[in-house]
Amino acid sequence: MGQYLKTRYPGIFQYVGKNGAAYGIDYYAGGKKHREIIGPLLGGAQKKLSEKKALAKRGIVASRKITFRGLKGRYEEIQKGNRSFETSKKYFLQFLSNYFGDRKLHQITPHDIERLKRERKESLTRLHRERANGSVNRELGLLRHMFNKAVFWGMIDENPFNRFREFEERIFLEEDNNRVRFLEEDEIRKLLSVSPVYLQNIIKAAILTGLRKGDLLNLKWSDIDLERGFLTYREQKKRNKLKVKELNDDMIALLMEIPKGKDDHIFCGRDGNALKVIKTSFNTALRRAAIKDFHFHDLRHTSASHLLMRGASLKAVQEHLGHSTLEMTERYSHLSRSYQREEIQKLNGLFDPESGKKLVRNDQIGNSTLQHEPQASA
Repeated sequence: MGQYLKTRYPGIFQYVGKNGAAYGIDYYAGGKKHREIIGPLLGGAQKKLSEKKALAKRGIVASRKITFRGLKGRYEEIQKGNRSFETSKKYFLQFLSNYFGDRKLHQITPHDIERLKRERKESLTRLHRERANGSVNRELGLLRHMFNKAVFWGMIDENPFNRFREFEERIFLEEDNNRVRFLEEDEIRKLLSVSPVYLQNIIKAAILTGLRKGDLLNLKWSDIDLERGFLTYREQKKRNKLKVKELNDDMIALLMEIPKGKDDHIFCGRDGNALKVIKTSFNTALRRAAIKDFHFHDLRHTSASHLLMRGASLKAVQEHLGHSTLEMTERYSHLSRSYQREEIQKLNGLFDPESGKKLVRNDQIGNSTLQHEPQASA
């Protein structure tokens, strides 16, 4: 049996057992004395003791009996009615509930999270496709948020995700954020021609505003000021930050054509009810238009790409998309350079009309010489 030794630090003791020495803490919470072994570092024990005392002052005492299934029930309560949760996240939450089940929250370790990440990445989607890194990261992000809430509610002492940061380990997978897939003008017309009217309105609005799907479907008539030509919305990705977006003439005309539904939402289905999910109808339209490797979010790329190709600056596109930094917008810069390369040709012939003729480059000189060199007489 090991020994408990006092230290000169109040609330901190040292335990010496067969596996070596470790520091522990004593603290009072909920009218009871608690004792925990922390680890080999004194600093770690001091930090943990401070955290415990702060929680005790707030009246929070973490229970070591709460299971993941218990956390799931509490989390579902606060997320109920959230559009993004109802349409996608709750399905992964059910998977997590089956995965961890009645496992005690304090027993879930960083190693368990690593194993979950690996298994999700190696498993196929419902369509038997390879699961994208971004999809795995969204799932891990949901789990991390659940653990943050569990700490706040006093269900656990620490979020296991924090251990990755502490040891500078990477938990999230690398994502290819430079992918830019956009529709050419003929593809846009083709997609619209095979879409029902309600979906046409959504596709047009997505291209004209550059809004994300969730923000677009959340729009209400009360958010629109047609007379002054702008709309206000709360950006879901940035914690419902209030944003204002200017509307061009085509978007104003589109809004004036859209009939009112049964409530204040702008985009409604044939039955007049607000649309929450359009994935099936959008994928059906893509299939009918023979458009491959395209997602709804790529309509946002389509908006930015055509804006640049029509002469807008990167700064204007940044503001259009609501990017916080210009670096996020630079993925489209190659389109801007292509446009500028074509436009700059208009300066040809400014000093001498003859200089406006097409330049023969070095790699073409050999072929040109051979084609025009007079043949030797026999």
